[in-house]
Amino acid sequence: MASWALLLCSFVVLAFAAGSQAKDFIVGGPSDGWKVPAMSDALNKWASTNRFHVGDNLVFKFDAAADSVLEVSQDDYNRCSTASPINTYKTSDVSMPLPRSGRHYFVSGTPGNCDKGERLIVVVMSEKHGRRPGSAPVPAAAPAQSPQAAGLVEVPAPAPAPAPSKGAAARTAGSGALLLGALLRAALLGF
Repeated sequence: MASWALLLCSFVVLAFAAGSQAKDFIVGGPSDGWKVPAMSDALNKWASTNRFHVGDNLVFKFDAAADSVLEVSQDDYNRCSTASPINTYKTSDVSMPLPRSGRHYFVSGTPGNCDKGERLIVVVMSEKHGRRPGSAPVPAAAPAQSPQAAGLVEVPAPAPAPAPSKGAAARTAGSGALLLGALLRAALLGF
């Protein structure tokens, strides 16, 4: 009986831990990889659709005989300069860990490729923005202030809100707790 409870508790802990493990991101996506893109901003558009966290890995897939990856400063990224890289990666399928939050800049080591769009900015979330299973990309910036918010339009006061009720989120959380409790009880009592 106790072994079932231990097994069930271990499963629950592992399920929660699975959502916080590091991820491998193939730069540019599985079909495109690290190469001069058809559209000059394609690699940065790819990066903007992903959420990178400390400990995740960037996997650069490229033809090592014809290309390389350079991690560079922001100034070198803006100038497409390959003169003083922070790190150089010359082997294909290199897996590069993201050890700190903030911006990371990459350019191609092949002359002219950066100018054609083979460059990338990756923004790594701070550790206080922990990984959440199924989390969405960061939303776009808020639009400009509306005329109402700017005080240019007068709007009547809203009616008082109805008393709060338990919504779907509360029911879902309650159902999950109830299910977990029932499973634990069954495991402990042998039902």
